[in-house]
Amino acid sequence: MNIEDSLISLPISTKAHSLARSLADQHSIPSVVERVRQNTLAVLIIHDYLEMMGIASNLDSGDCWNPFVQICADIADLEIEGRGKIECRSLLAGELVCYVPAEVWVDRIGYVVVQFNQDWGSASILGFLPQVSTESLAIDCLEPIENLLESIYNLQQSPQNFSDNNLDVTTISNKTISNLSNWMRDVFELGWQELENLLDAKQSRYAYRTREISTSLNNNASNLSELRRGKLIDLGFEMSGSLVCLIITISQISEFEMGIRIALYPISNILLPEFIKLIVLDDAENIFLQTQARSIDNYIQLQFSGNIGERFSVQVSLAETYVIESFLI
Repeated sequence: MNIEDSLISLPISTKAHSLARSLADQHSIPSVVERVRQNTLAVLIIHDYLEMMGIASNLDSGDCWNPFVQICADIADLEIEGRGKIECRSLLAGELVCYVPAEVWVDRIGYVVVQFNQDWGSASILGFLPQVSTESLAIDCLEPIENLLESIYNLQQSPQNFSDNNLDVTTISNKTISNLSNWMRDVFELGWQELENLLDAKQSRYAYRTREISTSLNNNASNLSELRRGKLIDLGFEMSGSLVCLIITISQISEFEMGIRIALYPISNILLPEFIKLIVLDDAENIFLQTQARSIDNYIQLQFSGNIGERFSVQVSLAETYVIESFLI
């Protein structure tokens, strides 16, 4: 498509800038601050555009407004009432490729890309795609934004449709393979952070979890020098307490062997959701180890060792939702 022929430019209001800054300023990590600011502006722009087109959207229901989710996930979601969520991705002036993280490849009815101008006074809506399965999206692959409107109108506005969809199995698999040997050289994949950064101390709502989890991890530490990183996982039911933290702890046993401890901690509740499972799969995707939380568990963990070069994956599941992370020792 010819992007220039289908551009829609909208001004960015002072109110939008103020809201984006206030949300971003809740964080202390520079990269998170800028990401939250851009994502907030992108969502507000698309909300305004849809309002102009007579399409109702619900700003308050998006995960992107949750300050804790903002730390660990690059999400800019906007709910279209009665239809589902769209993802509002953004570009800076002059950029030609849009980043679409794997965590937003599911549970979306479409993807819209906006581009900010150089003075941040306005933004252009570049286009739309109904589905995305790559992290690098070239803007010349976008469809006209009118296709989004048509797609929204074609979706049946039926609550029963959405309750039925909730019964389907949802699998979120991160295609990036985390290299644990590289972790020993201080090279980490996107999303894996130190616990102190993951649970930003400025977020008082969750600050107590940082202390509790750190204490628990230290009590379970081995005599070997350990390295630890964590990632937040939202299994889709955060209001019922399923925002959890997956923590990987590794230690070098020998030149060819690594000790690995995998732990799962609750974030939005004191206890883990009952029946949540933590599973380790081998390279052939067979179950190697597994454990399941009881109603009284405030964490669960699995421990094993592996040889350099071996692969495994970790599966976290609750009800019909599965999140999979892959690793290379």
